[in-house]
Amino acid sequence: MNQKKIGEFLKELRKEKGLTQEQLAEKFYVSNRTVSRWETGSNLPDISTLIELADFYNCDIREIINGERKSENMNEEEKKNLKAVAEYAEEDKATLLKRVRTTSIVALLRLCCAS
Repeated sequence: MNQKKIGEFLKELRKEKGLTQEQLAEKFYVSNRTVSRWETGSNLPDISTLIELADFYNCDIREIINGERKSENMNEEEKKNLKAVAEYAEEDKATLLKRVRTTSIVALLRLCCAS
């Protein structure tokens, strides 16, 4: 796996969409520095983000990992599965965020009651 090649491909995909690093960062709730690191190959997105990026760019996750397009048409079943995994990842993030909020509220209530 060539991280630099992957990064260059991610940059190419972003530019095809006409987005800046900052705009992409906003869409994926990361910093533009994170996007920059992806595109230079110094760091790679986690698997759930990688799946979401593939869906966003309408390409196969294997194409991203290989750093190049293999085919213009993604198999419909693969696309359906990819969307399902991305939706699952999004639900997982939402659940985690709810837990963090609940934990924070409970901690604040304990602090207030302890005073």
